[in-house]
Amino acid sequence: MSVTARSDVHVSHHQLLVVDQDGLHAHPQDVPNGLTAAVPGAAVIRTGIHSGVVDVTVRLATSAPPRDTEGWDEVEEVELISFTGETMLIGLLCDRPELPGLTPQGPGRYGMRVQVRGRDIDPCAVPRVPFEFYLVTVWPIDVGPEACARLGIGVAEELGLPGKADLIRQWALEHGSPQQEPGRLAGRERPMTPPVPVRAPAVTDEHRLRIVNPYQDTAAAPSLPGGLVAAAPDSVAIRTLKRRGVVGVHVRWELAAPLSSASGWEEVEEIEFVTTTGVMHFAGVSTDDERRPNLTFQGAGRYRLRVHGRARPRERLGNRPGESYLLAIWPIALGAQAAG
Repeated sequence: MSVTARSDVHVSHHQLLVVDQDGLHAHPQDVPNGLTAAVPGAAVIRTGIHSGVVDVTVRLATSAPPRDTEGWDEVEEVELISFTGETMLIGLLCDRPELPGLTPQGPGRYGMRVQVRGRDIDPCAVPRVPFEFYLVTVWPIDVGPEACARLGIGVAEELGLPGKADLIRQWALEHGSPQQEPGRLAGRERPMTPPVPVRAPAVTDEHRLRIVNPYQDTAAAPSLPGGLVAAAPDSVAIRTLKRRGVVGVHVRWELAAPLSSASGWEEVEEIEFVTTTGVMHFAGVSTDDERRPNLTFQGAGRYRLRVHGRARPRERLGNRPGESYLLAIWPIALGAQAAG
């Protein structure tokens, strides 16, 4: 079952905005597909006209509807993250139209499909009667308190950052989520069983393997390290020999610092890093079950990372990458205070 509503919407500067009601998240400026783009907390839809009125229909669905391109000039989809559950569609610098909120299921991840026709009719016009028509369909992907905890919604509020929901923070506190606990020594209280070690191919880009939160990939990236690895808050970079290509990655989780480094590796380097969300994935890593491993599964806090690297000639038999890395990771202190 879906809910549909239509309204004339005033736009300016070629932009319809999809923003959280708190207005704290800047919308994206770059739109690679030419129609729509999103960053955590905001999205933009590019209109053909600079200023004037367009016709917008909002459809709220419970799941992704079949993709229908008939009668539409362009169809594009993006993933939207709402921090407040009060996301709305408005024209840039314009009053809010009579349209429902886009995220009625609350904070979390949503899919957004934008369909348009008439965008290229007359970009120089300033119409009072719309000739550009937009259908914006939104459906939930991952919502609710558990989804918010996975996305780190509530952690930033603990750190004194704005725009997070008190309700989600309270839920996490009541359920003992590590992201919300005061800083504590990892492994002393309620230790968690580490996941099974993972081995997978990874794609390197510009001599980097990146470790980030893929749902909030807005953290400042560290400079390309002179050695093997460098870190900034919520972002880690491993320097690779290959500029671009496939390398092997092995990930091993520990509850405490290993007594010694693994043998058979040419380089070993160790650093400390911070995650404010408790979600840190390799960018460009795929596993057999198509799920990227979360390196910081115990939640937000401070972690230690030991990186081993080696390069070997490609073997004649088999398809293992000639360059590979072993990562051993363990927590130092968990919780929002530790991350701060």
